[in-house]
Amino acid sequence: MYFHRKMSRTGRCLQLLESYRPAGGGSPRHRVVLSLGDAELPEAWFDALATRVSARLSGKPLLIPPELPPEALGWEDRIVLAVERRRCDEDSPAVGEVLDGVLADRIEHSHSTVLGPLLAGLHAWRSLDMDGLLCGLGFSPGQRQAACALVLGRLAEPQSEHGFYHWLGHSSLPDLLGPGVCAGGVQRYYRAGDRLLASRSEIEAGLRNRLGSHFGLDRTIFLYDLTNFHFEGACEANPKARRGKNKQMRSDCPQVVVGVVFDEFGFEVLHRTFAGNTNDSKTLPEMARSLHAASLGDGLAMREPPTVVVDGGLAGKDNLAELRRLGFHYLVNDRRTSRSTWREWFGHDGFAPIPGRRDDEEVLVRHVDLDAGEGGLAAPERLVLCKSAGRRHKEMAIRSSAEGRFLDELGRLVRRVSSGRLKTGPCIERAVGRLQTRHVRVARFYRIRLDTDGPRPAILWDRDDESWGREDELAGCYALRTDRRDLDGEALWRLYMTLCRAEDGFRTVKSDLGLRPAFHQIEGRVDAHVFLTVLAYQVLRFILHTLERQGDTRCWHTLRQVLSTHCYATVHLAMRDGSVRSIRKPGRPEACQWDIYRKLGIASMRHLPQPGPEQAPAPGRPRRASAGTAKIQRNV
Repeated sequence: MYFHRKMSRTGRCLQLLESYRPAGGGSPRHRVVLSLGDAELPEAWFDALATRVSARLSGKPLLIPPELPPEALGWEDRIVLAVERRRCDEDSPAVGEVLDGVLADRIEHSHSTVLGPLLAGLHAWRSLDMDGLLCGLGFSPGQRQAACALVLGRLAEPQSEHGFYHWLGHSSLPDLLGPGVCAGGVQRYYRAGDRLLASRSEIEAGLRNRLGSHFGLDRTIFLYDLTNFHFEGACEANPKARRGKNKQMRSDCPQVVVGVVFDEFGFEVLHRTFAGNTNDSKTLPEMARSLHAASLGDGLAMREPPTVVVDGGLAGKDNLAELRRLGFHYLVNDRRTSRSTWREWFGHDGFAPIPGRRDDEEVLVRHVDLDAGEGGLAAPERLVLCKSAGRRHKEMAIRSSAEGRFLDELGRLVRRVSSGRLKTGPCIERAVGRLQTRHVRVARFYRIRLDTDGPRPAILWDRDDESWGREDELAGCYALRTDRRDLDGEALWRLYMTLCRAEDGFRTVKSDLGLRPAFHQIEGRVDAHVFLTVLAYQVLRFILHTLERQGDTRCWHTLRQVLSTHCYATVHLAMRDGSVRSIRKPGRPEACQWDIYRKLGIASMRHLPQPGPEQAPAPGRPRRASAGTAKIQRNV
């Protein structure tokens, strides 16, 4: 087979052709196997892709298949599926056709269940020897099975424990872990979560050890950030459920705050839950002390003092002093409201661009060493001044949009006053105050006053262009502060950008693993819900880190879509003697799925449970019941 581009009256067309020799003899000819329209496949893929497609369609696997990127493997699967569908339509078996005793036209399959995401998760679970870890903590075999099922369920179909139990029987987990996984009722899985929470510290420490030894991690950077999630219901039995500023705009619901420490590779190190109305800055001292205790012997022994990277909202003087007292270095983003302190430094020359970035994403940096007392600093620090073109464009766009909304509402207020609908000075002043409160971002640049000299009150306003221009000068500027003076501005900027790992981790936890919303009403169950999500994240991060080390940077959402079409299924073979043989087997992975499995270290499907065929009796030949079955039938 080979690919050929053909020019037609409607444009270019990519075709997959194959050569054949006519039955009556003659010279070789070619015929169209599949027309791909105007598909833009790189010509560099043509030979390898045609070779792989030909081998799959002929049923003759290649000893050493040619290498192709994941995008090309996706095209291979699409081409093979399209050809097989067309051939099935053309060559469907005739009614009554027999193939070695099997009625070909009566072959059926049923009970297809998603396997791919669960298989990847189970491989990670076993690679980390999680059963061994839980066994050492006194978990029974049934508890270990339930814990594994809960974690894998979060990867494939994140939902509450109640919803998980109803989904469990329709998943591939009974095939992978045994039918006993469905026994015990939903309370079994609530109790499993409680048991995991009771051993949280030991499990987190064991996971840190296993991940560090498996990947050879040298942890020197820790990223700390917080998120929150809301509850469905009043949650009156949970003292941590409080209303606060919710990041999903659900301030109408009670919530809890979750603080997580990540390492520079994106793995969770430790986490804690706090009351929903807790100020972010008040959580850092407790987390720093927990991290310090963990670093003394729980799998985090380090050759040099680590650096803690936090966002500006956590960088109070007391928090930084606590980090210094515990022996940590720190790198923080100074508050936006404080950047005017460094206005003079931003106006100086000496900024250097970060290499390897596009013009529209250019970042200029320079560092300045400051002594204690300068700029209100409590200790000597290195200040990294940054000018970001992308951030400047974003801030200018946000402020311009906010100004438009402010002026539109201000215009409506002016018309209300001029038309006489607002007449008294106190009413007008209250309306102006409400307007300024709603538009804090831009209202400070406008002077609004009430003129009562005329026959009717009037609102007069103008913009303070000098203040507006001074704000323009600092758009896109920000400052990083650190007590490390062994790194230059570029290295410190790149180090701070690792905080994106924490943001990616929270995005995964909330969107892909079902952290929000929580349906539990009891504090312990909420904490168990959080810990289960964290365990699922560690397994997921194991998968992603393994792929990243081999150049595959796809997110879990994309990987799950690719793997979700790999299923277990029951195949029913109708025999000539009237019986039906049912075989439960995993499907054959497609090329794009094999690419993921092999990168993870899954070399074949032979290790998967494959129950032997069950033979249904032929009509008129009832199967002989066993003694146990006969006893049940008599009792009924």
